[in-house]
Amino acid sequence: MIRKLFLVIFTLLLVFLPTTVFADVPEPLPGESYVHDFYNVIPEDVEQHIESLGLDLDQGTGAQIVVVTVESLEGQDENSYAVELIREWGIGSADQNNGLVFLLEMDPNKAGDRAVYIGVGQGLEGRLPDGKIGRILDEYTLPFLEAGDVPGAVQSTYEMLYQEVAAEYEYTGEQVAPARPSSNEGGISPFTIIMLVVIFYIIVTIFSNNGSGGGGPRGRGGRGGGPFIFGPGMGGGKSSGGGLGGGFGGFGGGSSGGGGAGRGW
Repeated sequence: MIRKLFLVIFTLLLVFLPTTVFADVPEPLPGESYVHDFYNVIPEDVEQHIESLGLDLDQGTGAQIVVVTVESLEGQDENSYAVELIREWGIGSADQNNGLVFLLEMDPNKAGDRAVYIGVGQGLEGRLPDGKIGRILDEYTLPFLEAGDVPGAVQSTYEMLYQEVAAEYEYTGEQVAPARPSSNEGGISPFTIIMLVVIFYIIVTIFSNNGSGGGGPRGRGGRGGGPFIFGPGMGGGKSSGGGLGGGFGGFGGGSSGGGGAGRGW
């Protein structure tokens, strides 16, 4: 009887106790340091520019930013995948955990549902909380990706992360100017277009009401409080809450507590 009870309890523990799930991440590409382009989508000039920035930041601060492109995450959670990359590859230093990984899923069959994610080591979470990472993705990554410019997204995002980390360490290294497609001169921003439409709608509504003659309801019952302009927010982005040496890049054994944010594209 006691043996049967023990077996039942043991079985229940196996079923209900939480288990740690480790993502299946690839080995780093031989001879590469700060760019591991498994999908081969980053041109040579952009890769060399990022490698230069990455080395400059590494030597000046000890922090490391690594770009990783893969064809597919094979259904794995992007946060877990980024955490495992930082841990398995040892991105950042072991004592400061100041590594960042910029992960892009490239599978063309998942267009609209691919993951782009920035994972942050614990040592940089104060400078780069999840909210700020989300804004960087919205302003410096997605506009390029949505325009089909993956190299532009990689360069702009990497430069922005480089600036943030350099500022954290008060490091004055190589100067960069991250591009933002939404701020290009000569164009009209989406916000401006929305405001013009709203203003036009309000003007038309005012003139229509003035010309109604004060009669009874005209099929708009219950709307006397003014025009309804905006509905619920239009978000939808995702958010989450031993090192290698030698020619690979000399990563120092950093780890991650799971900080970061991502989006779908």
